[in-house]
Amino acid sequence: IFKSVQQFQRDNGLNDYGVIGKNTVERLNITPEEYVNTIKLNLERFRWNNYPDTASYILVNIPDFRLFIVENGKKFFESKVCAGSKRPKNFADRMEYYKKTKRWTDKPDDWETLNLYGKISYMVLNPTWNVPQSIMREEIVYKMKKDSSYLSTHNFKVYLDTLELNPDSIKISDLSVEKIPYKIIQDPGAGNALGKIKFIFNNPFGIYLHDTPNRPPFKYDNRAVSHGCIRVENPMPLAEFLLRDHPKWNIDFLKIEIGLKVENKDAVSEYAEKRESLRKYASLGKTTDVVLSKKVPLYIDYYTAWVDDNGVVNFRADVYDRDRVLLEYLNHNKLI
Repeated sequence: IFKSVQQFQRDNGLNDYGVIGKNTVERLNITPEEYVNTIKLNLERFRWNNYPDTASYILVNIPDFRLFIVENGKKFFESKVCAGSKRPKNFADRMEYYKKTKRWTDKPDDWETLNLYGKISYMVLNPTWNVPQSIMREEIVYKMKKDSSYLSTHNFKVYLDTLELNPDSIKISDLSVEKIPYKIIQDPGAGNALGKIKFIFNNPFGIYLHDTPNRPPFKYDNRAVSHGCIRVENPMPLAEFLLRDHPKWNIDFLKIEIGLKVENKDAVSEYAEKRESLRKYASLGKTTDVVLSKKVPLYIDYYTAWVDDNGVVNFRADVYDRDRVLLEYLNHNKLI
């Protein structure tokens, strides 16, 4: 029975490790009919995409909270990820109310990560973080209430147009307005919200993949905790994959650039000789852009059921309630 429970938990993406906890009980209470419908819904989703059989690509499955590198149709690397937070339950009603009032205080949060396709074209090492105004009003204000010196102690710079201001002079009330007059940027370094590296791909929503110093959420079953971007638990293997065949950069050079230790002394010496040319036309201060020699396809998709490489059917929680919406549509149109 113990092994059966563990297998069930693995097949459902749970971290209870043999203990029948709340999440396991919820999954056990799903009816056979619901499981069948879930399989049908995901068969429909698989019809929407045509993944290449031979080319390399990166796949993020939101309900699984995992990233995979796929080559020749086989996965050879995976990493846990965190995705965007779920909308509030009354999102639709609140959005309708916001459309009537037009008051920013009435606008509900919408951080859910979208299904996207793009091509990763470059990486940013030691990135800065331009704080969106929505995050200023919520997270930054909350943290300033707990610590009035939060901005200065966490390496934030504040600008009014081009004028740099003393971060400690900014008041909470200044960030609690519809149009915040300031630009807040977090410098590279320890504690930067984007970690040491971010991966940029073309999309109109400002979504990207990135490292993070916030490690505890990777232990959660439900890792829908971000503001929409994808946090990657193990970004270095992904970076190494993207740098394959790069004419200038390699993973040792990248590690040195972001301050990680490299045992290969020859690589350290070679990097020291080439650093100026490596950063030419692609750098600003500590931040360095590494343009890839070949863009790599990225799929961010939403599957709550699939068959793994061992032939086992896996299920995941419908974290954004998209199964329910799709099921209603298919039933209404008599498509299943």
